[in-house]
Amino acid sequence: MLVGLVIGSLIAYYLYRELYGKRKNLPPGPRPWPVVGNLLQLDQLHPEKTLFDWGKKYGPVFTMWLPLPMLVVNDFDLMKETFLRQGDTFAGRPVLFITKALLKGNYGLVFTNGKMWRENRRFSLHALRDFGIGRNTLQPQIMDQAHQMVASLHNSGGEPVTLREPFTFAVANVINVLAFGYAWKIGDPEMLRFKALFEEFSAAAQSPSVMLLELYPWLRHFEPPLPIGLKHLVEINDAFFKFILDEIKKHKKTFNENEPPRDYTDAYLLEMRKRQREGEGDLFTEWQMITAIGDLWGAGFETIIATLRFAIIYLLNNPLVQQKLQEEMDRVIGNENELTMDDQKRLPYLCATIQEMQRVANILPINIQHAVTEDVIIGGFLIPKDTQVIAQTPSLHIDEKLFDEPEKFMPERFIDADGHFVKNDHVLPFSLGKRACMGESLARMELFLFLGTLIQRCDFRLVDGVTPPPIVVQPGFLRGPVPYKCIVVPRI
Repeated sequence: MLVGLVIGSLIAYYLYRELYGKRKNLPPGPRPWPVVGNLLQLDQLHPEKTLFDWGKKYGPVFTMWLPLPMLVVNDFDLMKETFLRQGDTFAGRPVLFITKALLKGNYGLVFTNGKMWRENRRFSLHALRDFGIGRNTLQPQIMDQAHQMVASLHNSGGEPVTLREPFTFAVANVINVLAFGYAWKIGDPEMLRFKALFEEFSAAAQSPSVMLLELYPWLRHFEPPLPIGLKHLVEINDAFFKFILDEIKKHKKTFNENEPPRDYTDAYLLEMRKRQREGEGDLFTEWQMITAIGDLWGAGFETIIATLRFAIIYLLNNPLVQQKLQEEMDRVIGNENELTMDDQKRLPYLCATIQEMQRVANILPINIQHAVTEDVIIGGFLIPKDTQVIAQTPSLHIDEKLFDEPEKFMPERFIDADGHFVKNDHVLPFSLGKRACMGESLARMELFLFLGTLIQRCDFRLVDGVTPPPIVVQPGFLRGPVPYKCIVVPRI
């Protein structure tokens, strides 16, 4: 009887701690289930809708458990008050089990903290500007890839295509030229293997069993027989980093610090040697370089491909939008002229379409978590240092108070009465604050030049001429539409 009483008391204490005790001083939120928190309560295809609904129910800041507690800021004004006006306080990153397992700790450009983050971000922004990001000097390289992409689509001969491969090579080559100084040819098996690694990683990283390791890291010792998925994730990650390390080794053989750097890898090697001489070698190490290059790929590869694939499937489902884009392109640019970034002011409907497409796609359905660097008040709640906080910008994109009929694809919502494009502050695909995506300028260039050239040179048609492909997403940390086919007809 005593044993039963003890066991019953332990179970009662456990349930109290899980269902009430841990939530006591945090903002309200959905009641977490024991062990898994709110993981299984999320819509697996559209988790951003779940978070939006929770925000309506619990307020502009609420707590969810995945399975550790995360504060979700769901309101634009509160995002400005916190992530913008108190930028330094909200610029931290949490120390996670998964970053230790994959990155050996908080390394790279995304997960670093403190001085290492500040110095590496400053250096990277400067280096990438030197190679043309944010300037028109990078434009010829992007346009060269755009022309190759169009040529590949024109060669489809009217047969249904998936678009994936030509988009992949165009986007990958822009990053590869910046990172390593060379481009792949379409069909290169190394590039196809590299693409497959990204796709596998995105799917594996979103697994609920992997996310459970944050709270229960000891579970990793039971794989196998338990299908946790960590070993597979580590294998993919190691293969990806091996590719980067091999490229660095090639660069070291031809690197000359007395000559201008050829690419980001050369620039980092040069910075490493400089910092070593200055006694700051611990901020710029070879492992930090590997993970930083990995973050450049992670931030700028699948994100742009997914966005372009979303763009075309939305055009297939909204043929009048494609028609208006083509009419604008024919009137302003014509068939003979090449698109440039200077044409943005002359192509308001294209700019509006890109903004609307980024709003509806929400390719990052749950934003990356931050960690507050000191005790802070959020929405009236005192939040202790190191608490995880998310600026859930996707909630803004689907808010009917900000966008009339947000489920509809309507570029016209960003065109004013005089026909001018209107930038909307509530569309934040690159997040906000000091941790906003450092590749935003590059992404905007790619989307404008790639999509504009596709509109100028290609007509995208339905396979059967009648039924558009359904807009269904693939779940993942970064998501895109499920594979679909269309017919590409040259516009020459």
